[in-house]
Amino acid sequence: MYAAARSRRPPKHRDNELWLLRRTKSALKQGVRTVLPARADQRQALLVFGCQRSGTTMLQQSLLASSWRVIILEEHDRRLVRASDAEHLRWDNLNHVSARMMALPFELVVAKPLVESHRARELLNSIGQARGIWMLRHYRAVARSNLERFGIGNGFRDLRILVETGPANWRGTVTDEVREHVAKLLASAPSPLDAAAVFWWARNQLYLDQELSHDDRIRVMHYEAMTENPHECLEALSEFVGLRLPLRAMERQIRPIRHESEKLRPDIELLCSNLLQKFQNVPDIPRH
Repeated sequence: MYAAARSRRPPKHRDNELWLLRRTKSALKQGVRTVLPARADQRQALLVFGCQRSGTTMLQQSLLASSWRVIILEEHDRRLVRASDAEHLRWDNLNHVSARMMALPFELVVAKPLVESHRARELLNSIGQARGIWMLRHYRAVARSNLERFGIGNGFRDLRILVETGPANWRGTVTDEVREHVAKLLASAPSPLDAAAVFWWARNQLYLDQELSHDDRIRVMHYEAMTENPHECLEALSEFVGLRLPLRAMERQIRPIRHESEKLRPDIELLCSNLLQKFQNVPDIPRH
């Protein structure tokens, strides 16, 4: 996932919106807000965490980008990432990142440090006036999207890196217990879909391991709830960030979900379903 070669050139389209159009709209918004900037005491950040392919791009680019009061920073934005990072994903010194984000003349600056999800609380503490969303999507849908986007062997690659490199790579920033369990599963010859689902499990386990349910600054947003009941979810999101958002325009951008029927191996199905069940009792949107 996130091969270095891919990270150096932006995709031609994302969420059915042309990359050039997205960049043009962003530049236009920045031009307007440079003339009419938000006051410094009105500016805040929203950080989007979770597992890749969970709907984070839809939340950023298709929904929140609809507001002229919101600026979206791409994952590879030079204001966020270390120049030395091969994948252009790991974040720079947080004091520097915070200063750059809060210098932007918008009420809300949105960024998704997915590869930094293992230190969500540290980021929330470091970025001025920050709140967080942990995006959660069903494991089978995420696993299938992972393989379709990055290739049939990507689940195996992610798990091998997680097991072999440890915290030197963002995939390996998990507890020893998670790493040991992943190593056992990887050695048991899972299918490509099974492997991608195990990666979903490892990434979302980070939420529980950090005990983020006790932090009032972060809420879980369920992808399926957002697609099935968009008005209620988006209204709650607007309330959570304390900013009036263009709900009708945002609702029009939400795409129907595709239900996955392909089965996982029973032990991996149980592993993932047990974790998903634990997320039913955490602070989320639209519930509190």
